[in-house]
Amino acid sequence: MCKIFRLARIKEWINRYDMCSRGGYVCKESNTKGFVFLDQDWDGSRLPEDLVEEAGLMGTSFSLVNQEQSARMNGYFRAGKKVRFTLDTSIYPQFDALQSKVFLACEFNRWAEAAGQKDWELITSRSEKNILNLEIDWQAGFLSVPFPFKFITARGEWLEPTTTVLRAEKNEVGTKNFVFNQSRSGRDILEFDLVEGPGKKDLEPWIHFLPQGKFGFSETQNESCFRVFAPRAVKVELLLSQLPHESVPVFDRYSMNSNPDGSWEVILPFHCQGSFYKYSVQQIVRNGDSKTYEKELVDPYARALAGRNGPGLAVSVKPPSQKHYFKTPAREDLVILETHVRDLLAKSPISLTEHERMEFRGLTHWLDSDSCYLRKLGVNAIEFQPVHEFDARSKKEYHWGYMTVNFFAPCSAYASNARNGSAISEFKALVDRLHDMNMAVIVDVVYNHVGIPAHLSFLDRELYFSTDQDGNLSNHSGCGNDIHAESGAVRKLVIDSLLSLVTDFEIDGIRFDLGELLGLELLREIEKALLGIKPDIILIAEPWSFRGRLPEGISKTKYSLWSDNCRERLMEFARGNANSKEIIDLLKGRLDKQNIHPWQSVNYLESHDDFSFIDRLCSPEDWSEGRPPFDVVRQSKLAIGLLLLSPGIPMIASGQDYLRSKQGVQNTYQRGDLNALDYELFKKTEDFHEWTKSLLSFRASNEGALFRLADFLPENQYIASRGENNSFSLILLPGEKEPHIQIIAILVNPGKVEIEIPLPDCCLGRKSSLVLGDMGKHLGSVPSICLQVWKFEM
Repeated sequence: MCKIFRLARIKEWINRYDMCSRGGYVCKESNTKGFVFLDQDWDGSRLPEDLVEEAGLMGTSFSLVNQEQSARMNGYFRAGKKVRFTLDTSIYPQFDALQSKVFLACEFNRWAEAAGQKDWELITSRSEKNILNLEIDWQAGFLSVPFPFKFITARGEWLEPTTTVLRAEKNEVGTKNFVFNQSRSGRDILEFDLVEGPGKKDLEPWIHFLPQGKFGFSETQNESCFRVFAPRAVKVELLLSQLPHESVPVFDRYSMNSNPDGSWEVILPFHCQGSFYKYSVQQIVRNGDSKTYEKELVDPYARALAGRNGPGLAVSVKPPSQKHYFKTPAREDLVILETHVRDLLAKSPISLTEHERMEFRGLTHWLDSDSCYLRKLGVNAIEFQPVHEFDARSKKEYHWGYMTVNFFAPCSAYASNARNGSAISEFKALVDRLHDMNMAVIVDVVYNHVGIPAHLSFLDRELYFSTDQDGNLSNHSGCGNDIHAESGAVRKLVIDSLLSLVTDFEIDGIRFDLGELLGLELLREIEKALLGIKPDIILIAEPWSFRGRLPEGISKTKYSLWSDNCRERLMEFARGNANSKEIIDLLKGRLDKQNIHPWQSVNYLESHDDFSFIDRLCSPEDWSEGRPPFDVVRQSKLAIGLLLLSPGIPMIASGQDYLRSKQGVQNTYQRGDLNALDYELFKKTEDFHEWTKSLLSFRASNEGALFRLADFLPENQYIASRGENNSFSLILLPGEKEPHIQIIAILVNPGKVEIEIPLPDCCLGRKSSLVLGDMGKHLGSVPSICLQVWKFEM
């Protein structure tokens, strides 16, 4: 019995993994077999493997099913110049072949009216009596667009798709239809062998084993060494091409030796610098089975890749020049701009080629221009969204980078020539140029899960990834393959990757995506390792995941955490809802109660993720002539003013200082059109940009030292007074260590009418000046939706 025919007899699929946004979906038939249903005919790419890996499965031996067999699931296939609509009557026990004829029904023949019409009748196949077919020219006009269909008997009985037909779609009355689509001609379903691997057999000795020494490629004067950690692999081979510039490189195979420490190693008596390489790894198909399967994968320690699928490049990263040492700003002095390489460049007002606008070198060129956005704002730290190799399928595909496939290689899509590893030198040049501008460089890193291909999964799935009792990959990241943070191999890999960023590229800070999934123990190990080589390094963690939040013990470390508490309280206050006491706590640096130091909060209103701040205050339809409504602009000025006057580390998203809107779209992770900074449009909101700059300038001034706190000020240096409608004043008094600093008064009115906010006696009778904000009728009078900063001479 053919496999698809057998499949049609199955009453229920064990599992269905919907992956339509990536080109199809995967169905697991049994513990040994699965199927991939593509959205269009297979073009020979690795898309089927991508989808299987995205479903958290491992597969091998992919092959297209026979077109006639695929028709039993699709309801049709292409036969030469014809499309053959097909019905397997054996699936329908109620069908009586001797009593009834069958017809194709769709909107083009008025559905039920097709019954009895000869042009739409299906004819019994000569080879299989239970198969009925109707052939129509493939180029027939009505076949040029997708449409639903099903089959009807002469007696008016509907033969709709069964529960086993996965192409079926429900219609408005709740019944099912097949769907015809010319992009699927019958070469759109693949079968594959499902691999379980060794599971957790013999895993225990290796989980907490910490590998030692150098991994990846290294060389001496006369030899080249390749080393990888795969303690449960059956066999590992090095695939090496010493002619990497060929369009289709030819790889020679070299057997690698298994060592007692779980590593595999081969030493070659010649230089391999610049060569392409990858590994061929053989694992058992499943526990207790002697059969093996082979998978080619990229070295997790490869320093450069030709693309997400590899191959890797055998290159050594030269240590940075010692021309100068960049002094990272103190944590309390940091102001971070979160940004994306391509968002900055896509519409930058500088002459660049199309490719340069996608690359590290394009941004380096723009930094030399007086028109450069990064030169104008006044921040002292740039936080790049991920720049490690991620799973973009092509250079032109816009990608945020949060689906990492290698923890060492700078992204090949951002390189001028990925085949020679130019990403390394070009990223280093970008970092050097930012340092020349006195800007610290922070990199957003993603170690909590990986993208596709999941090379580590084929090295050792259970060693590198977290699984549940049933052997399924855990998914507290929302991305389907949580890293196994307790594994010694993972800890070694992550820390080595971070040491490379700091020593090879002189990165000043790290931001950990979904840091909670790495766990407090690993984060502490990372802290110890990095502080040992760079005592002033900036460490930032996203403190949550779908599993929960980091424990309060994180406050005893040097990590700063993203403060969603700040974001939400400021949003509510800008709308006139939040309790002013919480905002006063924020201005004292005490909103996040677990903190031991104010700088342990990264305060922000907007990040790459979720809505832009302005889109939470109003809809795009409310804008007029390139600007939001007047009151919304004032709410925004109030919110960002409170943000930038609060102790902690303020972070703004690129474009936020121009009220950048993402047109009300919440998730723009692949929307380069919405994320790109449009500098022409920004001219309409230049006043908000200038307001942000003035806040940043004041924060960096001598008086601003009262907001840049390494430690909390004592309460006796604050005088707070809360008024009507959430208005308040906060007076900051200089301490014994700041005799030269004047008294600073912050007056805040979130309401829509001008109000009086009384000042304490310590401010009266002194010479005063308005530093920030709009002037009211007199001192103590605050216009609607306004923040004022006053300075009183001592």
